[in-house]
Amino acid sequence: MVSDGDRQADDVAARAAQRDLVRRGYDAISAAYRGDDGQAAASSAEDVSRYAGWAAELAGLLPAGATVADLGCGIGLPATRALTDHRLRVIGVDFSAVQLTRARRLVPAARLVQADMTALHLRPGSMDAVVLAITGAQRWTGTEPYLGADMFWDHADTATYLKWLTAARFIPVWHRYIPEGTSGHSLILARAS
Repeated sequence: MVSDGDRQADDVAARAAQRDLVRRGYDAISAAYRGDDGQAAASSAEDVSRYAGWAAELAGLLPAGATVADLGCGIGLPATRALTDHRLRVIGVDFSAVQLTRARRLVPAARLVQADMTALHLRPGSMDAVVLAITGAQRWTGTEPYLGADMFWDHADTATYLKWLTAARFIPVWHRYIPEGTSGHSLILARAS
């Protein structure tokens, strides 16, 4: 018989293995995923020019010099740089050492931290905003090859993200579907209540 404690330990180990697969995956595909010019992979339908407008919109809602956490910042392009261009203090967080090595060179104005965002603890009130690019607008979990590396994906649908934000006492201001080829993702702006 398997105890609840054994099941929980198995779940924790499985989640750690999935996160490690993602970290190793981004280490392996860093250059293929995003060039030093900030452009997306050739196989991607992502329009990175949109980030400038989103960063400007966010910066317009914040006080000068506000502190913004960019969770999953990758190499810092285009989002982290766009935010620092608006003179925001940006703390970029990623768990890929390769991505952060590139980010330190490409966005020297940002403070960069290697951490797993699922285990990150921010002091209450220490951030004026948090940015997180979420993949997908529909629920999907699984492993598949991506740009030559196996990747694990686990994301909720837009309604679930909105529910989580509300439960965390954020007020969604708007949410948008951003098409990318045959799929897309959600962009959500929420403010602290």
